[in-house]
Amino acid sequence: MKLIVHQLLRHGAEVLEIRLRHPQGQVLPPWSAGAHLRLQLPVADGQWLERHYSLIGTEGAAEEYRIAVLLDPASRGGSRWIHQQLVSGQALDVEGPFDSFPLQAEQGRTVLVAGGIGITPMHAMAHALNNRGQPFELHYLARSEERLVLLDELRALPNARLHLHVGAKPPALDALLGPFSPGASLHACGPSPLLNGLREHSAGLGWPISSVHFESFGARTQQGDRPIRVHLAQSSMVVDVQPGTSILDALIAADAFVAYDCKRGECGQCHSRVLDGSPVHRDVCLNPAQRAEGLCICVGWASSESLTLDL
Repeated sequence: MKLIVHQLLRHGAEVLEIRLRHPQGQVLPPWSAGAHLRLQLPVADGQWLERHYSLIGTEGAAEEYRIAVLLDPASRGGSRWIHQQLVSGQALDVEGPFDSFPLQAEQGRTVLVAGGIGITPMHAMAHALNNRGQPFELHYLARSEERLVLLDELRALPNARLHLHVGAKPPALDALLGPFSPGASLHACGPSPLLNGLREHSAGLGWPISSVHFESFGARTQQGDRPIRVHLAQSSMVVDVQPGTSILDALIAADAFVAYDCKRGECGQCHSRVLDGSPVHRDVCLNPAQRAEGLCICVGWASSESLTLDL
């Protein structure tokens, strides 16, 4: 559907909130906390980028959708285009909402954890829990106070116990989580090191996997990444992959047959057995045995110049 950029709001230097409305003023399809929109961005002549952004605010039918976009210094064009080119009144192709990260809270202790721009789905979950009259904890992690956004709205929620963790050093996760109690649930969104830490510590404290729910940031390029050559043992294909492009996307572009679903390192569908090379794991779903055998190629990389996969 076509939606119009009704308003652009800056939250500091790095986060831009976009409010989208129907061109004829119609009420938009209802959505649930944790849902996201899929935007098609016209970044250049004839070139488009598809990006997914979590909805913020109060779930349900509404006159407008709200999303918040962080300007990524390693942007491959999406967030940079939004911050530098998008203007009020512009029409965008929007699909969704998609319920990819549903709120699964019982009546027990409810813990929300947000790392950086991972506050976006947590913001919607906080509103949903508050509107249910259900008390909850929200732990918001950021490297500096300037990176804490949407705080006024969160502080206004009477059922929220808001904990701010500011600085490069992460909080003590054991103390943050505490031991599992019946009916408790954990929802977290943020970078993969945070989510992996939460997964390991929650398991050690007795949290069952059914009570732990994660959403990560997707592809995770790092400054030290170098180009790699990927060999597919079964098909004898060789694909060169540049930093900024995931191994999975490069294989799809080369017409290799690969299984996948989330493209965010959360589901394990693209797990591929590594026959040679040194994989770098950036997923949030594989256990140690699975990592010893293979790699989630949607977000993983390699520290070696080449990687041989059993594909």
